[in-house]
Amino acid sequence: MVDVSALRCELSRRVDGEVRFDAGSPGAYATDGSNYRQVPLGVVVLRTADAGAETIAVGRIRCAGAVPWRPNELAGQCTNAAVVINWTKYCDKLVSVVVRRMCVVEPGILPEELNLQLSGYQPKFGAKPSIHSHCSLAGRSATTTRDLGSLRFPRPRDQNLI
Repeated sequence: MVDVSALRCELSRRVDGEVRFDAGSPGAYATDGSNYRQVPLGVVVLRTADAGAETIAVGRIRCAGAVPWRPNELAGQCTNAAVVINWTKYCDKLVSVVVRRMCVVEPGILPEELNLQLSGYQPKFGAKPSIHSHCSLAGRSATTTRDLGSLRFPRPRDQNLI
């Protein structure tokens, strides 16, 4: 059993970010279109990539999972006895372009914004699902969806993002 109060206190003390365990925030992140909607223990809006590693470390100590927020998941894959990590508010920058086919990005950047910033480079980050305007790379990292529009792009996990 997870001691939610201790988890919240330790996250607040160790993680650079907004730690939200109030009544409304976790419910807002429990996006689910199924009958199995489960509200997460809390939400951490990270300010740095290192804060993500720290969130996972705290979760491990306190027996709570940590999952990236993926607004495109509508069948209960996002939550349970876990802390939801939101990268999109602060960690959303293109850090640098390495050579012409690789770039360093923060996990909260949106593919649409990344492609705008990479306008002079090829190839673009794809694919472009219906949720492309609000689903960060962190939320799409494990995506394996292959529709006709995405066949011209490598899978997100196979692209050269650091």
